[in-house]
Amino acid sequence: MADKKPKASSVITLGGKGSSLSAASVFAVANGLAQVRIDSSILDKLKSSSSSNRKSPPVKFHFPIPKILTFEESRAFLLALLNKLLLSGSASTVLPVLISNVLNAGSKNLDLGEVEVSAEEVGILDKSCACLYGICGILDYESSALSTIADVVAAMSSEASKADVGALNLMDSGDGLSVKDEVGVASDLKVLLNGSKLVGKVEVDAVSEIPKIHGSLREVVRMVLLRTRVELNSGGKSGEIRWG
Repeated sequence: MADKKPKASSVITLGGKGSSLSAASVFAVANGLAQVRIDSSILDKLKSSSSSNRKSPPVKFHFPIPKILTFEESRAFLLALLNKLLLSGSASTVLPVLISNVLNAGSKNLDLGEVEVSAEEVGILDKSCACLYGICGILDYESSALSTIADVVAAMSSEASKADVGALNLMDSGDGLSVKDEVGVASDLKVLLNGSKLVGKVEVDAVSEIPKIHGSLREVVRMVLLRTRVELNSGGKSGEIRWG
């Protein structure tokens, strides 16, 4: 039975002026919720660049998909690699168009087979770390959602335990020495619990620790977001390739 093509609700454009690849876009394409479009301007640029700057004859290269990756992770890997090839300025249009077609086909088979590439392109493939950053894109998107859900669950737990949440009012000392993310969590919890008649006066240590624990999660999520955003949108650099 043929694989069903996913119903994509949006289109992600890569290579256009001012465009960038976000974690949300990685998640959408990885899960078949969006299709990929390569901007015509970057294809024209690559055609011109590859024809004038190619220093080595093309070689046959079997494009590997790491077997340890899930289907979702494999699609994220291909998307991250596609963007790096487009940003490299030294790739031909053959591999980017092939990857785009495979992603948009919606097939369970992501094997690109044997592709004719230059030594410069092999260098980009070897050094891109696209597999890592594709997975980070998924984790970044999911962890951002998890952070919000965790706060809601924490508020519900506070009500269920009739915990005293008065300590949340003391998080921001106003002297600039408070941890920003912890203050943010406390503020969001106060909004969620505003007007609640279920919270009480029971001292619950776990509840008093929520701002610190969830604040640390927010900090980690933000750091991953910033690093992932940079790496997803940095061009792949080809290194020196020695044959034989």
